[in-house]
Amino acid sequence: MRHNILEMIKNTFATTLFLSGLIVSWITVVFGICGFLIAKYSGGDQEGIQGRVRSIILPLGKFKLHLHHWIIFILAMFAGLAKSIFIYIPPEMFYGLLGGLAWQGVYSYGDWHKVIYRRHSDL
Repeated sequence: MRHNILEMIKNTFATTLFLSGLIVSWITVVFGICGFLIAKYSGGDQEGIQGRVRSIILPLGKFKLHLHHWIIFILAMFAGLAKSIFIYIPPEMFYGLLGGLAWQGVYSYGDWHKVIYRRHSDL
């Protein structure tokens, strides 16, 4: 009898954990899709074409550093983790949204890995 009660409690606990995980995962996926769509709407149609939001390119001597939006949002995820901003926004929403924004940059553009470029001389 006692064994059956313990087994029932264990199964109820496992089911509750599983369903809670599905809900949290669902929230993360929805915000990830939102982030992806925001980045897709804001960026250029393909690499090399300026989107609605300008690219951040920093001169570094003979080179230039292109801070792709996926790099910026991954850094923002680390900053959020370091600063514990989760009193303002739940982590499921925060990481889902920023993850979707970052994923779009890697998924949609063939030059996502090109961060440092040689500057052309003005001669």
